[in-house]
Amino acid sequence: MQSGKIKHWNQEKGYGFIDVDDQNEDVFFHVSKVRLSQPISVGQSVYFNSKRNDKNQLRATEVTSSSLSLEQDTASDTSRYVPNNTKRNKNHSNRNSNRSRQTNTSNKRSLGSTLFSLIAIIAVAIYFFGDFSSTLSQYTSDNTSQVATTDTATTSITGDAQIDKTIALIQQGGPYPYPNKDGTTFYNRGGRLPAQSQGYYREYTVPTPGVSHRGARRIVTGGYPPTVYYLTVDHYDSFQRLQVP
Repeated sequence: MQSGKIKHWNQEKGYGFIDVDDQNEDVFFHVSKVRLSQPISVGQSVYFNSKRNDKNQLRATEVTSSSLSLEQDTASDTSRYVPNNTKRNKNHSNRNSNRSRQTNTSNKRSLGSTLFSLIAIIAVAIYFFGDFSSTLSQYTSDNTSQVATTDTATTSITGDAQIDKTIALIQQGGPYPYPNKDGTTFYNRGGRLPAQSQGYYREYTVPTPGVSHRGARRIVTGGYPPTVYYLTVDHYDSFQRLQVP
């Protein structure tokens, strides 16, 4: 018998995990194994028995609200067993019959328990697979949406593919061609842009076709998130404000 607290509980799918006292490994439990006097909730103290499955994962075989429940079950099983022994001792003629009935009952319980555990494992697998499929679908949808947004931006702002692509990357937060440089503070030391507090301006590289280095083209944004965009094609000597929606 072990004790712990409910660490995670998924009401919709009927499973959770127990944070075990004096043990680092959490224990998985299914609602079918729970016998509590109140609704399951995170932080609730419980007592339980557990064993490892064929994948060496800990699974709770019974979860109750007190250790007394588990002890009573054990005592109840013992009391039922004693009369059967007494009857066999008193009535030798029925000994074989009693043993046969007990064996059949035990086999039926074992088979029922095995089938129930198998159904529970299949149900959990379906739930996990459903979550994975949902997450994958959402991820694919989000990526498709981002690609569509980027494609629209690169054809509708300035007409320059590299400039428009850089604006799209700024609006979606990257990834940038020069991650150690792009997004750093532009200090406006030449005073060619309106005076603002330090950190207001940030600069991003606009790749130049045919050039293997960063080149001279930059987009400088103002505000965070950006509210104004400036383009320089001569390495900060002059700036042109861009109309970015």
